[in-house]
Amino acid sequence: MSVIASVEIPAEEFLLDAPLNPEQDVELTVETMVPTGEDVVPYLWVPAHLERALLEVLRDRRSITTVSVVDEVDGYALVRLEWDGHTNGVLTSVQQTDAIVTAAVGTAERWTFRLRFPSYEELSTFYTACLDNDVPVELVQLHEAVGPDADHRFGLTRPQREIVVAAYEAGYFDVPRKTTLVELGERLEISDSTVSQRLRRGLASLIDATLLVDSPQSEADATD
Repeated sequence: MSVIASVEIPAEEFLLDAPLNPEQDVELTVETMVPTGEDVVPYLWVPAHLERALLEVLRDRRSITTVSVVDEVDGYALVRLEWDGHTNGVLTSVQQTDAIVTAAVGTAERWTFRLRFPSYEELSTFYTACLDNDVPVELVQLHEAVGPDADHRFGLTRPQREIVVAAYEAGYFDVPRKTTLVELGERLEISDSTVSQRLRRGLASLIDATLLVDSPQSEADATD
């Protein structure tokens, strides 16, 4: 069974470490990055107001041969990067396994990658390769991939999914609300405090699985 891992590395360990200022609350997001052989051609989303400054920095990087803006949407520019084929530690480690980069987010302090591995053995190979390449890597989240019909879809347990769906169908998220936690508890024959806990944990799991890359979820949140 394939596994999904989120890992963090210091920003200076990645090819795109320089563009961000630690004093600015700015993130770079990789749109697509699946290394093939020696070629890595990422598409990077950057804030439009920082586009010119960031492009100047990127064009000064020796490893990057081409920088071009291919789209601008909702205050962000989509930048296509090509470099000379010389990857550094973390990308080399990805290439040495069958990992697929499904998402990546960078700040001035760190880069967070979400990687899909065909097995735990491949994850172990990646981790070992990072150490061999002197890349300090930290595992921040790990879970097995599940199919669309699995009970734990999007990281939710069955009770969490049940309460989230029930709350939505009953109008709990409507403005104004059409039901209360007490009414949901009576409908499902559980206490309103249990409803509250499962709903909060379920929503946290859902947000983590769909919107975030770098927010680890504790094991405790997945037990109820």
